[in-house]
Amino acid sequence: MALSLGVLAAASFVSVAFSANAPLIQRSLRLSHTEVGAIASALYAGASVASIAGGRLTDRVGPGPVLVVSMLALAAGVVVAALSPTAGIFFAGVVGCGFGYGGVNPPTNVLANPRAVGRRGLAMSAKQSGIPLGGIVASASLPRLAEAVGWRWAMAVPVVVCLGLAAASRRLRGRAGPSEEERPLPLAHGVVLRLSRGYGFGFLMAGVQVTIFAFLAVYLTDDRHLAPETAGTLLGVLLLGGLVGRPVWGWISDRLHADRIRVLQGICLLALLGLVLLPVLGAALLPLVFVLVGFSSVGWNGVYVAAVSEAARPELIGSATGAALLLINLGAVAVPPAFGALVGATGSWRAGWLSCAGLSLLSLAVLQLSRVRLAAGGAVAVNRR
Repeated sequence: MALSLGVLAAASFVSVAFSANAPLIQRSLRLSHTEVGAIASALYAGASVASIAGGRLTDRVGPGPVLVVSMLALAAGVVVAALSPTAGIFFAGVVGCGFGYGGVNPPTNVLANPRAVGRRGLAMSAKQSGIPLGGIVASASLPRLAEAVGWRWAMAVPVVVCLGLAAASRRLRGRAGPSEEERPLPLAHGVVLRLSRGYGFGFLMAGVQVTIFAFLAVYLTDDRHLAPETAGTLLGVLLLGGLVGRPVWGWISDRLHADRIRVLQGICLLALLGLVLLPVLGAALLPLVFVLVGFSSVGWNGVYVAAVSEAARPELIGSATGAALLLINLGAVAVPPAFGALVGATGSWRAGWLSCAGLSLLSLAVLQLSRVRLAAGGAVAVNRR
């Protein structure tokens, strides 16, 4: 669990490093708003390519080798991006980071998944808390470091972190999946996701989440006229809301594990509220709004991973969560540049944030369409469909 948390924190550290330094990168490489959104899209495009392969390799060879390769890919991509003389080479490096980012989730899902249904949401959410944790560290430290030494030199920090975790991951013995004694138990009754439809939820919510990561610092400096350091601090506040939200939502979903989908729908409603309030409240209330947005729009992931794991056969958790990550990553590819294009075309950040609120509402509707009620002992039959 500790290694899983650390690996996800490192992957998030890399991702949010680009977002937290986006104002400096934008000026350095002369990027448009749409191209700023494309930074996240490039990372998640690479992740989309790697997620399915990462899931299948995890089920085949075990989590250790997959984590080592993923950490090395993240480090190499950061080096290319930081040394890039042009925007094209920079984006190639970001895509390389995406290859590593897409590979880290399936093996950590296998490592952290418990047998007990009543602990699965909390375990998965605690592990997924590495994402906001890494983001908090990046947003709190890297903008100030970048102001002092330049954003390119500041990117040396995530390289060192990733190399250290690659070395730690080598200690895991590769194996082709859990033994009979270690296989997690599926739900025997209640409501589970119909995966073919439920994957759409991940597409929409991840698109909103990554759009927030990609544009929040730029929005705060451009529209709210805050300093880059202040914008980075407020991004950290939002991520703190996500750090708290993930285990809290996981614990709640374990209390209601027979219908985790209802918990996800409640998260969608809170995300809708926070995103509607974001462009209209005064500066003094922004920290409270960011906590709410982080708690919901960033806090959903662990409950969703638990729900996907329960809808899959135990020996195929890596593959099932890898497929979910494909849709998550595709949402992260598609939504941020569309958001940037909308803001650029309308000249209105409010229109952009309201569009994210609309996607949160659509996510709720997709969940309603994905519900499957199981009778006792019916889980395996549904899982095979």
